[in-house]
Amino acid sequence: MLTFLYIGSILLTFNNVVNCQEACRTPNRREGRCVTRQECRSFNEYFTPDRILNQDELNFVQQSRCSFSPIKICCPDRVRQVSNTTINPVTIPLSTTSTTTPAPSRGLLPDPSNFECGLDMLADRIVGGSDTSLEEFPWFALLNYVNRKGVEAFKCGGSLINRRYVLTAAHCLDNEHLDAGERFVNVRLGDHDTSNEIDCDEEDELNRVCADPPQNIGFEELIIHPGYRKNDPNQHNDIALIRLERDAVLNLFVTPICLPDASFPGSRPGRRVTITGFGHTGRTRFSGIKQKALVPIVDQQQCRQKWSRITIGEGQLCAGAEFNIDSCSGDSGGPLMSQKLYWTIEGVVSFGYKCGLEGWPGVYTRVSNYVDWIKSVIKQ
Repeated sequence: MLTFLYIGSILLTFNNVVNCQEACRTPNRREGRCVTRQECRSFNEYFTPDRILNQDELNFVQQSRCSFSPIKICCPDRVRQVSNTTINPVTIPLSTTSTTTPAPSRGLLPDPSNFECGLDMLADRIVGGSDTSLEEFPWFALLNYVNRKGVEAFKCGGSLINRRYVLTAAHCLDNEHLDAGERFVNVRLGDHDTSNEIDCDEEDELNRVCADPPQNIGFEELIIHPGYRKNDPNQHNDIALIRLERDAVLNLFVTPICLPDASFPGSRPGRRVTITGFGHTGRTRFSGIKQKALVPIVDQQQCRQKWSRITIGEGQLCAGAEFNIDSCSGDSGGPLMSQKLYWTIEGVVSFGYKCGLEGWPGVYTRVSNYVDWIKSVIKQ
């Protein structure tokens, strides 16, 4: 019998380990043990990686986490009753980095099966609309540039894929503006509204949640795919990595996104996927607040017919083609994402025709085609 019998009623607190036997309570108030996901059979049987979850189920997964270092979940399987033991719910502080930093992955890339990437920690707070909530898409990176006059500006996006690397578009690091004297300066992580030094939500002062300060990190190395040519109209191999000069500090507002693994099928045409960024909104040249939108995957053959003057390769995918809903200037390098049990980056924003022009899909670099290259170049 399925052990997760009730998912609809979600609590807004996590439960910490409170005794030597790691007692905890699940979000539906069942007694459990704080264990790794792999140790919890009922959890694995229900929340399979290929299962598309509704919002209540996503909330349940996120609020089942009882430890962040190492990452564990509260599991109700085979719980031994402990006499004279009281299990009290404890709220994890939202802006204290020391209690929220996940343990390092065993490999160079985070392990999706152990929730080391791709989770919006507080997704139950999502309200909707074009603005993201404070904690949404904590892997998003802003790329900062300075022109010849010394004026700084964010002109591209990227995605944190582990503590040390940001995935972006090659054209963000190799273009005519950089040839003319503009310089890429650093990466900003954990920002929601660039007009504020510290971002807080809109709730009353008593219940207000504030993010940790954004992290501005310089770069140690820029790794552009060797097959990229900036003057190629097809923009094949438009993908690159930024090796940061130091590790990012992971917390509720800065976490990596998952890369597709070998079994990842990719989204089918018509399925809506998510894009996010700070780029052009149609009203302003740069949005100070992180934006999001849903766009449909476009059939590859239809995309090739529309973009008949260039060659859309297997390393590219298309999405959008809806009026006024699109990635745009300033969003280059940002992620196109799908969500099942966790968020996976499927594409990197490459190019389009104008912005939000009906019938014209945007073109994205297909990340699954480049995972082997990514693994071959990253290092400790």
